[in-house]
Amino acid sequence: MNLPILPTTVVGSYSLPKWLEIIRDLHKNGSITDEELEEAHDNAVKSCIKDQELAGVDVITDGELRRETMVYFFTKRIYGFKTDGKMKPIGNLDPSIQMPDPIIFDKVKRIGSIGVARHWQFLKEHTTKETKVTITGPQMLAKRATNEYYKDERELIQDLAEILREEIIEVVNAGCKLVQIDEPVWVGYPEDLPWLVEIFNKMIEGINAKFCLHVCYGNYQLKRLFKGQYSDLFPALLDVNAKQLSLEFAVNNAEPLELFKKYGTRDKEIVVGVIDVKDPNVETPEIVANRIKKVFDVIPPEKVWLSPDCGMKFMPRNRAFAKLKAMVEGAKIVRAEL
Repeated sequence: MNLPILPTTVVGSYSLPKWLEIIRDLHKNGSITDEELEEAHDNAVKSCIKDQELAGVDVITDGELRRETMVYFFTKRIYGFKTDGKMKPIGNLDPSIQMPDPIIFDKVKRIGSIGVARHWQFLKEHTTKETKVTITGPQMLAKRATNEYYKDERELIQDLAEILREEIIEVVNAGCKLVQIDEPVWVGYPEDLPWLVEIFNKMIEGINAKFCLHVCYGNYQLKRLFKGQYSDLFPALLDVNAKQLSLEFAVNNAEPLELFKKYGTRDKEIVVGVIDVKDPNVETPEIVANRIKKVFDVIPPEKVWLSPDCGMKFMPRNRAFAKLKAMVEGAKIVRAEL
């Protein structure tokens, strides 16, 4: 990738337009065709691309705007899941935050492409920017489902990882150079981390791409979902064979810095969250610049990437765009000083 120092990127999702939700409802009741829904998705993605380009973001995504949710997009296209589950808490912090869970009724199997490669190709065809794809990790898919088949959760996560590996291979063969795996639930289950890292490393082994692992505290409706702390994951988290780690820094006053100071980075690039997605106020470029400079005591600039703390799906579009612009302008301030 041809990138400046301190490359800017996004975690993945972008502001979901209300009109797209309405069109999806019209499609469900048969008022519009599959082709018309696809056209709406195309237009939403093109608009998202334009916002990221205008903001000046260096490495962009399609905003995950074709995905029902980061979970349902995958579980609806993997055999072994059915979608008539009951409402269930989606974190361990606030039991009132709920969504319907898929039910695992049989051994999960890949039944063809989930669609990540095709969607990435559309993104690549409609931008001159560098791009990446995001894939929801196997533990996230497992924890968001009601398991009525597997006696061993580890076996379930291994099976899901094998399915996702095939999807990753497909998108990398299409030309994608950067793949991000999202595991927001890891922070909620630190006791499982040693074998989760083992499964993660096997999932990406031998695939010729740069990998990023994003671990956050959850972000449904801009609310935190998990009680755990990053400190519960260190130093085991550093054993992942991803080149990049993407963590929240803005919302917690750069909490991970002390962990990297204590344990090092193992020469990984760190994607530093410099935009607090849970704060309705738009940061100034100067606030962003100060957040960036704070990490240099521990992480050298050439190992730092910049992003929002988490996805922007649940954020009003004008706020999301303004926050991306602030991130980019803050990066410019620090680049000039460097």
